[in-house]
Amino acid sequence: MKPPIHKITIVNHLTKRKVHKPISTAVKTALQLFEAPAGEVVVTLAHSAELHELNRTYREMDWATDVLTFPADHRFTMVLGDVILSWEMAELQAANRGVKPVEEAAMLAVHGTLHLLGFDDHNEKDRNEMITAMNRVMRESGLPEDHNWHSLPHESGAQN
Repeated sequence: MKPPIHKITIVNHLTKRKVHKPISTAVKTALQLFEAPAGEVVVTLAHSAELHELNRTYREMDWATDVLTFPADHRFTMVLGDVILSWEMAELQAANRGVKPVEEAAMLAVHGTLHLLGFDDHNEKDRNEMITAMNRVMRESGLPEDHNWHSLPHESGAQN
């Protein structure tokens, strides 16, 4: 049986500079490791202001966040969903972790992709499972792991 075909599209709202390779590699690895159905994941690199607006509009939370995930109804489309991440938050969290911003962006993209695949992090058990899965993907992608990874906006309460 042939493996499912996964398409990763990177939309960059920031600059013409290419930072796509580590992100697309990590997302593709996540889709393969966790046996996602065939389909497309669209990863958008955006400004914090865009995530703030999306968070306010769709989640009724009036603050910027690091990553948002919008699953598609896979029964009707070959799109698995959208992962939108804040480049500014990736830079901030990268400095906090001591990694390159593109490596943190890949971690955020993996986090969002795992949400598309049904992972959650609303309680400690689920969060631990997600962090373990994120680190497995990062390791398999040749990117830095972080077993204590956390979202700075969520840890701080994010009301900024």
